[in-house]
Amino acid sequence: MAAPPLPPALAGQLDVLMIDNFDSFTWNLYQQISLLGANVTVIRNDAISPESFPQLKINSLIISPGPGHPQTDSGISKAAIDYFQGKVPILGVCMGLECVVDLYGGDIGYAGEIMHGKVSRIRHDNRGCFKDIPQGIKCTRYHSLSASQATLPPELAITSISEDSGVIMGVRHRKYTLEAVQYHPESILSDGGDALMRNFLSLKGGLWEENPQLGVLDSSLPPFPVEALPKEIASNTSSTAKIPTILERIYAQRLEDVALAQSTPGTTPADLETLLHLNIAPPLIPFLSRIKQTVSNAPALFAEIKRASPSKGDISLTTSPAAQALTYALAGAQTISVLTEPKWFKGSLQDMLHARLSVAHLPNRPAILRKDFVLSRYQILEARIWGADTVLLIVSMLPEALLKDLYQYSLELGMEPLVEVNNAKEMEVALSLPAKVIGVNNRNLHDFEVDMGTTSRLSDMVKEKDVILCALSGISTPEDIRRYSSDGVKAVLIGESLMRAEDPASFIRHLLSLPDPTVSSALWQTTPTLVKICGIRSKGEALAVAEAGADMLGLMFVKSAKSHIDLDTAKDISAAIRTLRYSTTSSSPSPDAGNSLWFTAHASRLSASASRPLLVGVFQNAPLSEILHVVSHVQLDVVQLHGSEPTDLAHHIPVPVIRVFHVGDGTGAEGITRAGAHQFVLLDSLRKDGSNVSGGTGKVVDWDFARAVVDAGESGKGALSYQPASTEPTLATGDVEVQKDSSAATTDGVTTSSKTPLPIILAGGLTPSNVSVAIKTVRPWAVDVSSGVETEDRKGKDLDKVRAFIREAKATVN
Repeated sequence: MAAPPLPPALAGQLDVLMIDNFDSFTWNLYQQISLLGANVTVIRNDAISPESFPQLKINSLIISPGPGHPQTDSGISKAAIDYFQGKVPILGVCMGLECVVDLYGGDIGYAGEIMHGKVSRIRHDNRGCFKDIPQGIKCTRYHSLSASQATLPPELAITSISEDSGVIMGVRHRKYTLEAVQYHPESILSDGGDALMRNFLSLKGGLWEENPQLGVLDSSLPPFPVEALPKEIASNTSSTAKIPTILERIYAQRLEDVALAQSTPGTTPADLETLLHLNIAPPLIPFLSRIKQTVSNAPALFAEIKRASPSKGDISLTTSPAAQALTYALAGAQTISVLTEPKWFKGSLQDMLHARLSVAHLPNRPAILRKDFVLSRYQILEARIWGADTVLLIVSMLPEALLKDLYQYSLELGMEPLVEVNNAKEMEVALSLPAKVIGVNNRNLHDFEVDMGTTSRLSDMVKEKDVILCALSGISTPEDIRRYSSDGVKAVLIGESLMRAEDPASFIRHLLSLPDPTVSSALWQTTPTLVKICGIRSKGEALAVAEAGADMLGLMFVKSAKSHIDLDTAKDISAAIRTLRYSTTSSSPSPDAGNSLWFTAHASRLSASASRPLLVGVFQNAPLSEILHVVSHVQLDVVQLHGSEPTDLAHHIPVPVIRVFHVGDGTGAEGITRAGAHQFVLLDSLRKDGSNVSGGTGKVVDWDFARAVVDAGESGKGALSYQPASTEPTLATGDVEVQKDSSAATTDGVTTSSKTPLPIILAGGLTPSNVSVAIKTVRPWAVDVSSGVETEDRKGKDLDKVRAFIREAKATVN
């Protein structure tokens, strides 16, 4: 198929053809070359197809600067170089240089520094386009990518290098009149720009042998070595060494990712600053003190969530970060490290946020570490907004000035960073910050090889210093950890082996040489079932029910209820009960429930408290102002929300809250494990009158359904599996045997069922005759009764029934 004809502007003989890679600097180049007397024609890099190149008649070709990477953003530029090389002179500028190197198979990656509008001095070989240009000229740089010295194709020669860092500033083809510079010779701040362009415009034909006046093939001239740099730079291997290919690519990609995020509405730096000032960022915990909280002299554990890596490929793509984080937290991790780099590690900020949310309501949650290739303040602010307590700063990847700036900025946001090093020089830099938490990466980011001796070799450098030393990467056995502990290592980061473990909690105990946990239950499971007597109407009734052993007394503030009481009566009841509590309650503190799940922790604390009975005010869809007034006037201990109140209402109530779930026909328990708002949950029978509320009917809750809710567990990882029975549950008074599936729900190999049963309050149709069976069947934390212990005329409590109910409930083994 023949190529389409050229546009009229491209027909005929052209002097200089410039391919524009969609960059504003193209205009500056055009102006500079035009002022030197050339006739320049400019086309965009998508204006024509390579099939049209044979129709073009040009004297020379220029490839302009441009954003992005030559593999994805240069359009026809590389194809044009490939076609016209050896035919006409070609000059590449910035992106143009990267196109030349990429065309010949060299690597384009992170330059080791970010230079946008910065000026550097360069040394050059005084040949070709640099002929007769003074040494040490200033050049203006707008780039973060550059060619890699170690992978530069043999067809290309280095023509210039920055004095201060050794970054390639120019390359040239050894045969063809093909030359390129990384900097911007057209800039007003660049020295010798016009001279360089005049040299280029003087070229004829496509071979250097046709242009002897520029000395490219003059064998009498010495080659251009690194030694052309000043001695103090040439002797510094960090200035001349190649940044590794993997790290180059990751860094370059993260630069593009950050640039895109910063320019996207909603995630601009100004947007993130607004979110920070609005306190959208979740609360911090102090990273340094959290990792000091260890047991049995074991090192602190940084448990990592990592789906993949460049060296290992896919590790565990289906793992839920939220579930994994919760497993790590309950197993004792001091820090949860979350990879947020999307391309090679397949992570995201959402992963980190979900991990943070899953552990947010633990009494002593782990710190959250954003593990990424952090290269700007923007990423640190981003980490703070999305829930990190700390960030990783990699010394080998950051110029020292930038490292210090990022370290200080992280501290300004309240986050002590984890600073990563791999050798003695990097350790010296980290100590100079001065970093308080230093991680030695046993994996060299230059080649991704693991040397387990790296941490041990550097450990002496932090002895007698106020530094927590961490060992990172490659740790998979208890022997590894014991070795590092003997070297003074106070924390270890474990990623891949944990992600591959069938049971991460058991694997953590194995690694840290911790004893297997004894088979034990939550504290609330080891105490008698609590009893709440609802619908108390008078002070005398309250005292009698309290004397019978009730743990909670329900005061009804629902005006339509038969047992509704006024504020003065409620206040009298409260005064009497508080006097009783003060005279009988010991002042011993409650035992620590440990790092338990939300509802488990609250249920266990209340079960251990001797300050009972508690006064529970029952409300149904009441305004917040009314609830707060009653709480203050009556001095309630607990509020029970028995309507369809929004979950967040509990945040505005200054005492613990019981939230009622109206269940029926196997539904009504949706969201029952959502933590962080109300402290307790109660199941009651849904009315059949269309009101969508429960209570007051004496109808029994489906106990099998209630048991399924308990067994599904609090962690949220167990599935609620239940098929409604075709008949109402039996009210038998004898022992019953409930047939249940003995298999536990698992997620990612972690057993999640009976380990964390959900503590519920069971209500609905309970009586002295069936409460024992209900407890054996459902295994609730507490039971709630009102009409089941009332007198025949429904005007008060039958104290004999109350005593019988409490006796049966307390005597039944949960």
